[in-house]
Amino acid sequence: MITGYQKVIVVDDVFKEVEPLLSALWRKGISCIYLTGQQEYLPERPFSGVRLLFLDIELDTKALSDKDKASTLAAVVKKIIGENPCPYFIVFWTKHDDNVIKEVLRYLGTGHISPVGWMNFDKPTSSDSIVEVTELIKKIESKSVEMKAFNYLLAWENLLDKTISDFSNKYFSAVSTDGNTDDWSGKMAVLLGHLASSYTGEKLYNNTDDLKNAMLAMSDSLGASIQKNVKAENLDLEMRLLQQPIELQELAVQNSLLFLDFQPGKKVSFGNIFITNQPDEHLKEALYKNIYPDNTDGTLICGMIVTPSCDIAHSKYLHNQKNCYRILYGLMIPVTDRDQIKKIHKIKKDSIFMIEPFWYEQKELIFILLFHFGSLSSVWWDDNDVPQFEFAIKEHLAFDVQSKLANHVNRLGNSMLQFQ
Repeated sequence: MITGYQKVIVVDDVFKEVEPLLSALWRKGISCIYLTGQQEYLPERPFSGVRLLFLDIELDTKALSDKDKASTLAAVVKKIIGENPCPYFIVFWTKHDDNVIKEVLRYLGTGHISPVGWMNFDKPTSSDSIVEVTELIKKIESKSVEMKAFNYLLAWENLLDKTISDFSNKYFSAVSTDGNTDDWSGKMAVLLGHLASSYTGEKLYNNTDDLKNAMLAMSDSLGASIQKNVKAENLDLEMRLLQQPIELQELAVQNSLLFLDFQPGKKVSFGNIFITNQPDEHLKEALYKNIYPDNTDGTLICGMIVTPSCDIAHSKYLHNQKNCYRILYGLMIPVTDRDQIKKIHKIKKDSIFMIEPFWYEQKELIFILLFHFGSLSSVWWDDNDVPQFEFAIKEHLAFDVQSKLANHVNRLGNSMLQFQ
């Protein structure tokens, strides 16, 4: 269901013709952005998170051929949506121009920014246009319910955005303004300062790191609130999930989106991964021998920063001109089919942590990552020694690596006699 949390864009070069629509949306609590469609008034950068787009089929293009009309309309959509695919729905303001709609959709498909669905209607013309538009919105909502995955997306965004809004409102209303905004800002600065110092366990640094640390503390609490609200939500959705095999490429892309960050930054951070092109020969030989003896072409030796985040933030690591970091080494193996993955899955060792197939866009290949807990090492780096980080494992997965590494280090072993 479309609510005030989604971005709704209305494009029409005649404001009076869409005024009833805008009024109906506002009455339902749905905020929207109105654009004339003229190039000079289109956004300099595409909007993020557009879900519903009302598009006038004419836009001052009556004198053009259907193909030129469609090209103009597709260019407007591209300026609004951007060049990257995103799930959005188009309502075309027309009842008859099927050729133009067909051409617009073809242009958008060529640019890989097709909508997930579309409808077309005549603009409201009756004297009671508000009622007409209200019925139109009901039809759009009914269509979104039929598009079960799109309806799921809307439900997820509604829950997420409501949780964020409620969280922010409660936290930033903890201090009353009492009509004095300067006083309110000062008191909030004190509260956020305490939050930042409690997150790090240190005094304030008096720089932007304090602001980030306060946000990180809030993010931890917000994450717990989101999980709580998801569990408590009564989802009125007709969608049923399916458990069926998916293509390896799709699976790898999903794993990359959910578990990896391909913009890790230059600083040493827990979970960051680098590729070593000139590894120690003994390390290289040991990794192949103990992890995966089959020397697959294109296999890379990589390291992961396992120094805890708090140690890095508070400089608790060993340092003496250079900094000492803890590294876990492993193999990044390119995979091309399920049989190869099944073969790798047969490597069942307590000493190995496996990261399932993921898509590495820079190399346009699918990889599996295998870390060996026995490779835990220390390195001494100054700022010039820090390698380029290719990507990072997101925090919850990195914590899993860290937890199993700690368990491996502390494992006593079981010496009970087994019946043979």
